[in-house]
Amino acid sequence: MLKLRKIESKKGVLGLDTVKAVMITFLVLAVIGVAIILALVSLRDSSIFTSGSVEKNQTTNIVNNVTSALVDFFSNTTTIFAILVVVVIILAITIIIVAVSRFSGTGTSANL
Repeated sequence: MLKLRKIESKKGVLGLDTVKAVMITFLVLAVIGVAIILALVSLRDSSIFTSGSVEKNQTTNIVNNVTSALVDFFSNTTTIFAILVVVVIILAITIIIVAVSRFSGTGTSANL
């Protein structure tokens, strides 16, 4: 009877789990950011503040600050994704080098 060898999990070998986690995190942050902006804009545009009052001006300033901060943050996501791609490529090259050196049969030589 043949015994089947248990296949070890190769999950995360190339760092793809990290990339997936980062992308999901950015997606969650984007959804939270849009929800915050919508809530603040709804608050600003509601008729509960008197025109020209301190509260109306503060709400407008908060909406402007949050909007510009979110735009600045998400404008850097391309750089973060580029870094992640480089890390994945480096990990893939490392895995290939280790696999080739393991199967080539050449070890370190004691004869100097």
